[in-house]
Amino acid sequence: MRNRFFLWLALALVIALAVWKLFSNKSLLDEEAKLSTMSRAFVPVEVIEPKLEVLANNLEADGIFLPAKEMFVISETAGKVIEVFKDKGEWVKEGEVIAKVDDELLAIELEATQANLAKLKKDQERLANLIEGEAAPKNKIEDIQLGILAAEAKEKGLKKQIANTSIKAPMTGTLGMRFIERGSVIGPGIQVAQMTNLEKLSLMVKVTEKDVLKVRKGQSVTVVADVYPSLKIPGKVTNIGLRADNAFTYNVEIEVVNPKQSPLLGGMHARASFTFVSNQEGLTVPRKTIAGSLQDPSVFVVANDSIAELRHITLGEIYGDRVEVKTGLKSGDKVVLTGQLNLSEGTKVQVVEGN
Repeated sequence: MRNRFFLWLALALVIALAVWKLFSNKSLLDEEAKLSTMSRAFVPVEVIEPKLEVLANNLEADGIFLPAKEMFVISETAGKVIEVFKDKGEWVKEGEVIAKVDDELLAIELEATQANLAKLKKDQERLANLIEGEAAPKNKIEDIQLGILAAEAKEKGLKKQIANTSIKAPMTGTLGMRFIERGSVIGPGIQVAQMTNLEKLSLMVKVTEKDVLKVRKGQSVTVVADVYPSLKIPGKVTNIGLRADNAFTYNVEIEVVNPKQSPLLGGMHARASFTFVSNQEGLTVPRKTIAGSLQDPSVFVVANDSIAELRHITLGEIYGDRVEVKTGLKSGDKVVLTGQLNLSEGTKVQVVEGN
């Protein structure tokens, strides 16, 4: 009986202690809530004024370098290659002979044609003397004159064919590939080599239908290659695609001079930066001032130096980290730059200086 009494007494003490602890915790929470209310009497914010500036839009587009000049060397003759003068990797000037095709039969035919031409000219001279002495009719000389014209035409054709047996470089550049060797047999239209000139490069980038209308032929562009991230290379727009691809983007071709100290190769990646100036001024604010989404934008403006006012605005173009404000703001407004997450309409604020 006595043990039961002490057990009940201990249980009563535990319950009393628990009740006192709960009451103490509630008082502490009430005090913290009161302090929180007092400390939240105002919200510290940084503000910025809308900036009136000339609107300039920047566009960046990735692409790969291609040689500005590259072409295949095509054979214009048929025959056996008897000599090759240039190897892969050699720098070749325009007009230099790359290979020689056998022209012996053509040379023999040319000699025969030239001999026949010489004979026809002598016949013409003799017949002219006879006609002058009235020993031959005048119409006889017409046949000889026609024969001379045909022989001269054949002579020109044979000389051209012989010249074509010397396969020459159509441009100045490096002989990147060569598809023939001494002893190879080729025909007209056969690719015998490929030449590449990397003194100038063409950067091919793709831009959207919205941006392509801003690009102009001859426009200056800044190009940065992935392999030289600190090197800014000047470029110029040389061609703009007239038709979109399946992704509804347009090709824009940019020409750059290959830096001699930092040479680039075809196939390397790079980024082109375009700057478009609209020649008009507009109000802009930092993009981070926007509360909500760009589709339904609004900003907090500090009114009367202490009250947060939520103001809906209309946006124009986006210029990097700034946005154009069409309506809703004016010069001199104090737009909240930081602290928006703690604000709502009518919240008391205190403007503080940024770090």
